[in-house]
Amino acid sequence: MKLHRVHSLDSSQIRQLQTMVNKCTGSDGTRLSFPFDEADLFLYFEHGGSIVSAIAFIPIEGLLYECSAFTDPEFRGHGLFSGLLDAGIGELPEDSELIFYADKRNSAAAAVLEAIGAEMNSEEHMMKLLPENFSIIDCRSSQTGSDVSALDLIADIHSECLNLDGTLTLRFHSDHAVISFSVFPSHYYLYGFEVEESCRGKGYGTKFLSTVLAQLLNGNAASIEHSPLSPETSYHISDVRSAGAAADNTAPRPVLLQVSGGNAPALTLYKKTGFRITETLCCYLY
Repeated sequence: MKLHRVHSLDSSQIRQLQTMVNKCTGSDGTRLSFPFDEADLFLYFEHGGSIVSAIAFIPIEGLLYECSAFTDPEFRGHGLFSGLLDAGIGELPEDSELIFYADKRNSAAAAVLEAIGAEMNSEEHMMKLLPENFSIIDCRSSQTGSDVSALDLIADIHSECLNLDGTLTLRFHSDHAVISFSVFPSHYYLYGFEVEESCRGKGYGTKFLSTVLAQLLNGNAASIEHSPLSPETSYHISDVRSAGAAADNTAPRPVLLQVSGGNAPALTLYKKTGFRITETLCCYLY
């Protein structure tokens, strides 16, 4: 069993790792991925010309690293993970802290992490919105009190098409809220949703999110996605609506996001618009 240490992966290593990761996720019934491009330190054991166990360290900030590890099911129980972890820690700065994520359904992974002394810190939910499950919140149904001003402000949502490190991103914003979507061939990934504190608890966030999702899931953002990429191109929401009518009839993509299990207001908001939890990741600190 030979131990390798590298700071980047070549195409052959990536292929071998992906094969091994696929065996792990198929055996465990999980969907965790390996950070081929994000990590800056990789260690792996090779046996018979194949990678059978690997660990990756992703720098987060300061002395904090996210750690991702996989071991071929046929080679588990032989201390390979512990060997890689000890060797990896030896490469990191002194007093470094590690974060591990494990699928809540994978009790074996949780047992291994608890055995090395890692402590569960929090839960993260992966959520998915299928176009057919989208629930439109009628922005005209409660035009009383503070909601009236919020409804008026909804009309001032603008959209920007951004090229962020080669990833097409749609950012919608008003004077009181902002939300971003990374665009992938199979789905949108929602992140960075923020509502001004003075507008919270008044229905503004729900109406803002519902209005924006309606643009994505009705195909009205297609013309923005297919426009030439630029660092920042602005569109008024009315331009997005009118352009959508002439856009290609592309099947709407689902929307994915990740939210903390402790963020009850966000969970409630996403469920209102049709998001459903697809998996729960447990965060462990070591």
